[in-house]
Parts: sequence; structure tokens; C-alpha cells
Amino acid sequence: MSHQLVFDGVTKSFDGSPAVRDLSFAVSGGERVAIVGPSGAGKTTLLRLASGTIATDSGRVSLGGEPITGGRVALAYHGETLIGRRSALANVLVGRLGALPWWQGLLEPLVPRSPEPALALLDAMGLTEKAGARTDSLSSGERQRVALARALVQDPPVLLADEPTTNLDPKTSDTVLDVLDEVVGDRTLLTVLHDTGLARERFERVIGLADGRVQFDRPANSVTDNRLEDLFDSDETTGDGSRTPAVPGTHTQNDPIPSWHV
Repeated sequence: MSHQLVFDGVTKSFDGSPAVRDLSFAVSGGERVAIVGPSGAGKTTLLRLASGTIATDSGRVSLGGEPITGGRVALAYHGETLIGRRSALANVLVGRLGALPWWQGLLEPLVPRSPEPALALLDAMGLTEKAGARTDSLSSGERQRVALARALVQDPPVLLADEPTTNLDPKTSDTVLDVLDEVVGDRTLLTVLHDTGLARERFERVIGLADGRVQFDRPANSVTDNRLEDLFDSDETTGDGSRTPAVPGTHTQNDPIPSWHV
């Protein structure tokens, strides 16, 4: 089955305000694409639409020509969305709940019957010794890797990652992306990044999003500083009235993370 992810004229509004407008682009199976743009650009909304978490107002999102269905696309929010009082292993097992009967889903994170896939992913993430540790005792980088493992345990052909390097130092950011590269394998990867330097260095293709629209869609090696400066225009303001930084690679504000996501 084709794993091409397609946005075809997609628009989505919240309380009458457009978050994304007439988005049209495609991501081929196995491709690795970074999404960059200022706060409020619609980046997280784009990922939620791609995961099927929310529906479009108009236009269509499809995978292999079919509507998005459970198990084919997994969305990894960053580590702050983990359940702090539970262990790293229990948090990863949460990713499997959608594939289990409701009664088993209630017990699986607490008394796992088949923890091997989750343990294998934690091992790939370099977290074998942290499997039993509460996630609120882990470092930021370790929590990011647990969040990615939670998405990957679903074994999706398409992985979406929302700011996997947010609030991390450069060394830890590189480590997280190294692990992501290794574990994702030949899956399709669509990642929102605040660091435009990492987007250009570590991804094949970069899509620039601003005001809910695609401003550019280019191979990473052809994205210039001037193009990024235009994207993060200092004359544009964010939703809270503050200025959006114009310097590429220094933007650290994020689209809001839905409070209902755990």
C-alpha cells in the first residue's frame, strides 16, 4: 500500500479564526520532512490534521489515497505530555492502547502482558536501565525519547513528531535526532522543529509555514538564510502581541499542546 501523505486544499479554523488555510502538499513514503515557522503558524494543527486527531473544515488529508485511520499514523508530542507518576515503560505502553480491547487497555500499562516491543524500543532509545523509572525523574532528553518510543510502539508507517528537540541543548538535540533517524528506519517522518539549523542539516526537505499557509517547500540544502528571515519576519507579531524573532534557529515558542493529550 502506498504511504504517500497528501494535503489537498486543507483549511481548519478554531472559533472562526483560520489555523491553516488551503494547504496542499504531499510527503512520499519514506521521506523525511521538517516543518518550520513562527509561533501561531499552524504547525501543530497541521500535525493533528495529519494524524486524524481533528477533522478538516474543507479539503482532504489522505494516506495512500484513503482517509487517515487508526494505527497508520502516530503523533509524538514532546516529553512534557507524559504521565509523570508512571514509569517510562508504562508511558510507552500507553501507545498500544488503541489496538487492545478496552478491558485489557485498562490493565496493560500497569500489568503488561506483552511488554517486549516497548522494552525493545526503550533499548533502541538507550533507556533500558530507565524502563522502571518514573518519567518525572528523567531528564528532558530522556523524556523526549520516551515520547518517541510511545509513538513508535504503534508501528505506524508514518510518524509525526511535534518539537522533539524543544528546550534541549544542542548536544542532546543531536542525540535525540540520531536516535530518531535510527529507529524510524524507512518510515515516513514529518517533524515540526523550532531550530531551523537542525531542519536544514538533518532533513531532506523543509516546508516553511506562516499565517497558516505554505510559504515555501524546498530541498533542505536550498533553503537560504534570506528565505528563513522572510518567514520569521520581525514585523509579524504572535497571537499574544509579542514579536516573532527574525533570527533563524533561535525561535523557541511553540504552538499550544492540547491539554487532553497524555
